[in-house]
Amino acid sequence: MTAAADLAAALASYAPADDTEAGSLSRVRALLSRARDPFTRKVPDHVTASALVARPNGSAFLMVHHRRLDRWLQPGGHVEPEDASVFDAARREAAEETGVTLFDAPIGPRILDVDVHPVPPRGGKPGHVHHDIRFLLTTAATDLAPAPTEVRDARWFTAEEALREGGDESVRRALRKAIALHRVGSAWSAFIEPLLGRTFVAGTMLTTA
Repeated sequence: MTAAADLAAALASYAPADDTEAGSLSRVRALLSRARDPFTRKVPDHVTASALVARPNGSAFLMVHHRRLDRWLQPGGHVEPEDASVFDAARREAAEETGVTLFDAPIGPRILDVDVHPVPPRGGKPGHVHHDIRFLLTTAATDLAPAPTEVRDARWFTAEEALREGGDESVRRALRKAIALHRVGSAWSAFIEPLLGRTFVAGTMLTTA
């Protein structure tokens, strides 16, 4: 399956969080249905990939200060021909822009958020439209090495700071989703903690203590 077909299949069952995201979802689906190559930068409208990068416990988010847009955003960028999927593109972009190489994907390649937004012209480059597909990654890494050609800085923000500094409402929407998912994970951990020291095998519980 091609990256475009894989994305179309994922979006077929994707449920938007609000009317704004529903509008973006409709536009991405329309692009995929008409474009021979939805990833090429040769046309104004193209699919991009990005990742909300969080600490494993959801206490902080890694954001980059975008050089061109001059604001704090999640790492991300264009889908390249060598990317096997949009998810792989998001993971690659996160590594390139932050210098972090080890990521976990707590919800796998499942889409976290969808947003379509214009990118204004600058430096001789014409304006265009990003159909951004967003994923959730986590890392415990402490060393950052932001790419100076693409971002001004990379920095960890608490969840509250990230919501305040997030570049626009769509970024804050994605952050709120990620925070909610981590809270669900924390609730599950609180439930399972009393059972530590026991092993679960094919639906049965064996006491190992």
